Amino acid sequence: MKWIIAMFLIAFCAKSEAQVYNTKHFKIFYTSVDNKNIKEIADSLEGSYDRIIADLQCLEDVPVKVHFYADTPTYRQSVRPWAPNLPSWSGGITLGDSVVHMISPNAPYHNYREEMKNAIHEFAHCVSRRVNNRIANNPRWLWESIAIYESKQLVDPHKLPYLVNHKPPGLKQLSDFSDTTIYEVGYLVSEYLVETKDKNILNTLIKNNGNIKQTLNVDDEEFTRRWFAFVRKKYGI
Repeated sequence: MKWIIAMFLIAFCAKSEAQVYNTKHFKIFYTSVDNKNIKEIADSLEGSYDRIIADLQCLEDVPVKVHFYADTPTYRQSVRPWAPNLPSWSGGITLGDSVVHMISPNAPYHNYREEMKNAIHEFAHCVSRRVNNRIANNPRWLWESIAIYESKQLVDPHKLPYLVNHKPPGLKQLSDFSDTTIYEVGYLVSEYLVETKDKNILNTLIKNNGNIKQTLNVDDEEFTRRWFAFVRKKYGI
């Protein structure tokens, strides 16, 4: 029954979102709130495509359908068949490796530039899933940190009291679904990996579901110590 409802909603959304913007790799369904800048939004996504494909060493094309919703209630109602218990802060989700549903960058009370980054964030999730279809939130710290890094969603560590006080969160906390700390430090974690290891590191960790013992020969505690030592040195905290 759930799948019948889901298929109905897909058909309904496709019909109600009469406006479609196509690029080489994206098919974007949008509403009138995006009329003024849909090309800018699409160009931002397309402009990030080659970089993310290369960074994550994905060997296949990843064409993606992006559904933008004009406001938060519409977004939440539309994705309810797949995600009935969305956290209050959710602004977008991926369905498999080729469909994104998210709140429009032009939605009321949302930051346009930040939501543009969120669209790239969700696309990065799609690429990760194409590399390994078991990676979604498995583990969450890696799943989110890669998307945050690829969408350039850096939070200044000087603005995070727990980092300033030298109390970095461990991987267990960063993978806790009730905790949003990963969205604050995720960029820093992936930045550490990329800048201190070889260029294959993100692809390797995606493929082995974040097995740092196998990949880096360290346990969770030592990994946390090392990435935070990197942050302290680079950012002077």
